[in-house]
Amino acid sequence: MSDAVRVTARLPAPPARVWPALTEPARVARWFGDLAGPLTVGEDNRLGFDDGDFFTLRPTALVPGRTVEFDWRFLGVGKRQRVVWTLEPAGPGAALLTVADHDDSRTPAEAAQLHEGWTDFLDRLARHLSTGRDARYALRDDIDGAIDLPAGPYRPLAHPTLLDWLPVAEDGFRPAWFFVIDDEGPRRFALREWELREDEKLTFTVAIPETAGTPAARVTLAPVGAGLRLSFAHRGWTALGLPDGRAQELRRRFTATWVASLASARDRARAAAGPG
Repeated sequence: MSDAVRVTARLPAPPARVWPALTEPARVARWFGDLAGPLTVGEDNRLGFDDGDFFTLRPTALVPGRTVEFDWRFLGVGKRQRVVWTLEPAGPGAALLTVADHDDSRTPAEAAQLHEGWTDFLDRLARHLSTGRDARYALRDDIDGAIDLPAGPYRPLAHPTLLDWLPVAEDGFRPAWFFVIDDEGPRRFALREWELREDEKLTFTVAIPETAGTPAARVTLAPVGAGLRLSFAHRGWTALGLPDGRAQELRRRFTATWVASLASARDRARAAAGPG
């Protein structure tokens, strides 16, 4: 796993006490996220967060008191990654926990960002073990993700093709509305600052009613392996001035819309590429 990002933390609890915090849903929920059920080798699971982010995961190895290994995909559509937790004793009342997150296609900047993220999670685990209190984050500022597309004729960042998968409508002259569609029906948000560089980058902002906030989105297309990676980042969700519950719900709905949009782009690219 030479391409893994690794983070190690000394935890204020022996391995026997750390292990449940890594594997039991009720304990994992205190510092990390909500598992859909107990971890079972070979069975699909889901780790969800309060702000709408989630991973789909499948455990591949569980060695009690020692190792947790699983494959997961961010938002269920990202590239599959291998994560290994290794737990070791570190003297009386302490343990060393190392997490190795493997992906052979990360850029140095992405690896650095991931290292920071895992460091934060291990800090949260240490605080939970030390105090017994919940240590989860409530709202992450960015909504971001990526999906790999096959090589072929499909051009997801060309006009008007991008309107096939991105929930955007024009007013007769230019893109004017971004739609969020869920079980409460469609709602539209005014688009501003739309700029498209075909086959490379799209940027825009979305106006949020009753706030001065305009979360900024950036969508990019870049070669990776034999295909393309369609990535997005939508930033500005923690500065809207909304109550926490309302901000979380709004971010959850935008996250679900982005996930559905990426999946639509993938399906259209696959259909255009043809069999094989």
